[in-house]
Amino acid sequence: MRTSARPTPAPGRPDAAPGTGQRPPIWLSVTLLACVIAAVRLGMVIFSPYSTAVGSFDDDAFYYFGIADHIAMGDGSTFNGLDPTNGYHPLWLLLLVPVFSITNGKAALVAVTLVSSALAVASGRQIDRIGMLTGRPILVTLCATPLLVLGAAGPSFWFSGMETGLLLFILLWLGATYLRTDGFLSPAFGPAAARGVGVLMALAVLARLDTVFPMAVLGVVAAVTWARAGRPWLRLTLWLALVPALVLVAYVAINQALFHTPLPVSGQAKALGGGGFNTDTISQFLSSPVLFDQRTWLGAIALLAVVGALLARATGGLGLAARFGAIMLTGGVLTVGYYAFTSSWQLWPWYFSSAPLAVALAGPALVAKWAKAAQQHKPARLALAGGLALLMVALIGVNAARSTKGVVARSAFIEAGPAVAARIDALTPVGAPIAMGDRAGSIGYHLRRPVVHLEGLVNSVEYLDALKTGQVHEFLATRDVALYARGDNDPGIPDPENPGCVRFTEPQQGGGIKVDIVVCERDLLLTTPVGDGTSYRVWRYRTNLNR
Repeated sequence: MRTSARPTPAPGRPDAAPGTGQRPPIWLSVTLLACVIAAVRLGMVIFSPYSTAVGSFDDDAFYYFGIADHIAMGDGSTFNGLDPTNGYHPLWLLLLVPVFSITNGKAALVAVTLVSSALAVASGRQIDRIGMLTGRPILVTLCATPLLVLGAAGPSFWFSGMETGLLLFILLWLGATYLRTDGFLSPAFGPAAARGVGVLMALAVLARLDTVFPMAVLGVVAAVTWARAGRPWLRLTLWLALVPALVLVAYVAINQALFHTPLPVSGQAKALGGGGFNTDTISQFLSSPVLFDQRTWLGAIALLAVVGALLARATGGLGLAARFGAIMLTGGVLTVGYYAFTSSWQLWPWYFSSAPLAVALAGPALVAKWAKAAQQHKPARLALAGGLALLMVALIGVNAARSTKGVVARSAFIEAGPAVAARIDALTPVGAPIAMGDRAGSIGYHLRRPVVHLEGLVNSVEYLDALKTGQVHEFLATRDVALYARGDNDPGIPDPENPGCVRFTEPQQGGGIKVDIVVCERDLLLTTPVGDGTSYRVWRYRTNLNR
């Protein structure tokens, strides 16, 4: 009976089998580089004023922070204290709840950064493991450079306060396991090992729910590989799928019991108005992410790297890493395709983390195939790797310096959140709820009054029902909403029925179901310009104008 579907590499080759490589110099250890990166990011948060430290996180992260804070205080899963919500990926939120149980204010931001730093260092350790298992640790370090740079600067996968850093750690752990077990074909890989891999797959899905796509691809590839190798594929596949299936069933049941809907409201809100084909999603994937205000085209590069690595037909650890990278990118492409067909919303950088991950995993096989001359000159390879490591640290340091000086336009509105929230809290009626759509994260987290989220991402299923049935204003009236806020420069559309008043459309994102909010110039209570050229504006919300 065959035990492997792969050709056996020739003895003595550097990629002959997983785990045959030598350790790279300590100064090229990705774990060490991750420690340096983490120290820089932690220093940014610790030594910056609170308002600047706030700008180190994405606005959507404050939805997580607000919900975790409410849970820690015993209010349940809610962002505004009024409406229950399940609009988040559960595993990251579970990690944040203990943080907000023992910290608040600046200390909470530092604690979140500490958790993120631990995940970044642990991810670096997994990349080093993959490097050793491929037998080409220096090549893996080189190809992991885009992932590390983007992980700490630009989209900041590990340090944005979002779930992506946790997801990347689990996927890298899963990738190292894939290499260590010879692509799940080692003699010791049986039902117990399959269940262990299933646990990692379940954790990946809980870290980010749309990771169900790459995990499904991984399951199919594993089943086909087992069948071709003459292994008991059906039995192993069932054991592999057992834990993820149970976890998903439990997730759906808990959501139905607590929130009266089986799926997260954030995904449902983005699906309103879907059904066509959103070509912008594809172009975003190919050209994203943006680093230092420039498109990286990393999605397109990842596709080329994966195709090239597969055509190179690498064996041993390099071949396994390339195959796992192809699985992750295929899952990422399916995820993007799913959103292109089901949502008209813009996607954000954390949707595209599969691209730099695929480059890190598949890139070494491509480089090893097409750069054989460089492989014979170890000093040159070390010099190149060292130069890239220094450049990476320099880029991250420059990003840190720009951020601490408050010159990053993409975070200006987030940094303005605490001060603007304080001004809003001083408006009358004191403590009355305010309605807001886009850019409500930092504002809502820092407000001492409830925020009814008009996008629906962290609202309730009842709000989505009200949006679908045209009863949003009735919904707002039952919450005693007294104010309405925006974070842009949209002048609105003059309302013909009420001179001196304008209509705004909510939600601003996507092409789905909308509701008009009417406000009047005489009711404008607050205008605060922001460094990115926009402004926060607050009006008095009048129920007699909004029915």
